[in-house]
Amino acid sequence: MSALNIRIQGTGKPVVFLHGFLESSTMWKYLEFPEDMIQCIYIDIPGHGTSSTLIDDTPSIISLARTIHDNLLSRGIDRFDLVGHSMGGYVALEIARIVHFSPKVLLLNSNFWEDSNEKKQNRDRVITIIQKNKNLFIQEAIPGLFVRPNKHKPEIESLISEAKNLSEAGITYASLAMRNRPDLTHFAKSIAENLVCIQGEKDGIVSEQEMQNKTANQIPFITIPNAGHMSHIEASRVVEKTITDLLLDKL
Repeated sequence: MSALNIRIQGTGKPVVFLHGFLESSTMWKYLEFPEDMIQCIYIDIPGHGTSSTLIDDTPSIISLARTIHDNLLSRGIDRFDLVGHSMGGYVALEIARIVHFSPKVLLLNSNFWEDSNEKKQNRDRVITIIQKNKNLFIQEAIPGLFVRPNKHKPEIESLISEAKNLSEAGITYASLAMRNRPDLTHFAKSIAENLVCIQGEKDGIVSEQEMQNKTANQIPFITIPNAGHMSHIEASRVVEKTITDLLLDKL
């Protein structure tokens, strides 16, 4: 079984937290959850943080999901809800597809549809750039995730420093897995009663308008005002309360 870094905090209802591309489980340090009500299971997705990279002929979100699920089962964790940021949301949906129960799934600045052809081509370009100059790509990519990067210089420097420790293989695997992922629109609609999309109003990766069009009043959708793709940093208290209330059925 692939080595996976898992950190558990709290004693409440178990919730698996999955970070985004170029991040690690440390991204959740900006949010505080009531430990007596929520047991936070923070995971480094394979190839990120201190979790080892998977070796597959065809990298996939499904393989990432199965690896995480197998590790959870090995620890006796067989019931949980899911919160996924960006790439972590893709993994969360795949885990929800393979478990034999109906978890609540919160997609934070993520989505449930496959990449457009243009986006897939961009993934391929990213891989080429990484192979030539990984650190330059990281330095240029991360600030662009924020609406007002000048307001979050310390956080951006921390994210860049951590991302530079990722291996080229880990970043490449994740890029290919995201490019190869299937469209889960039908599945997302089928679990709409347990699924909520939380979207930054000014997210440059997935626009608010696109999210509105895709959810089409069939999937719950919450907008975080004045936040971009990194809403957990840009509007941490709002995101923190939104996630907590949703997990504890207060919304």
